Amino acid sequence: MVPQPRSADHELTTGWLTAGGHMALRVLRPGLRTVVVEVTGEVDLGTARRLDEVLQSRIRSQVEDVVIDLSGVTFFSVAGLNSLLRAQLLADTAGAHLTVDVGRSRAVRRLFTLLPTAFEGMANVR
Repeated sequence: MVPQPRSADHELTTGWLTAGGHMALRVLRPGLRTVVVEVTGEVDLGTARRLDEVLQSRIRSQVEDVVIDLSGVTFFSVAGLNSLLRAQLLADTAGAHLTVDVGRSRAVRRLFTLLPTAFEGMANVR
């Protein structure tokens, strides 16, 4: 559980969490009701479960906006896509808005080209 922000601008940064394999996650709280999950490295069958856990715990923590930043991802498998789809369903159920930001990640763009998805808040897809 992420503690409530203490600063006047409500910014809270947790350190990078390793997820085994070659993936790391960092959770940022730029506002009381906003969470940003930064993902770097490889999202595959071995690391997607940790991504699921982090996303589920953050979406269930009464946030309004969840941003998943995949710009640092170097490998992205269907297991990662399934994590995003589960997060979207959970966000819809919780009444939260989910944004997926692929940035310049060629790995994520490639999979989204092969398996087109329509996340409500997709950013930087082209």
